[in-house]
Amino acid sequence: MSNKDYGRSVNLLCPTCGGDQFEYDGEEAAFFTCTSCQREIAKDDLIDENSENIHVNASEVIEEVKKDFEKQIRDMFKYNKFIKIK
Repeated sequence: MSNKDYGRSVNLLCPTCGGDQFEYDGEEAAFFTCTSCQREIAKDDLIDENSENIHVNASEVIEEVKKDFEKQIRDMFKYNKFIKIK
């Protein structure tokens, strides 16, 4: 496969107000505080509350990888008269 970057950033939203800005202490913070409504929420709960959004983004990446892989396979064999790819 190519060196294409399939990385994505997914904004996590506060389940109370929909805000996307949080305060936390360091990289390994266990709790986040929404800057809009001041709700304190555990990291795992925040991820769980945003699981649908995370799943949608992951599905988009999977489809993009599939399409790129299929194109690469087709390109590899397009001049081979013995192999036909439908």
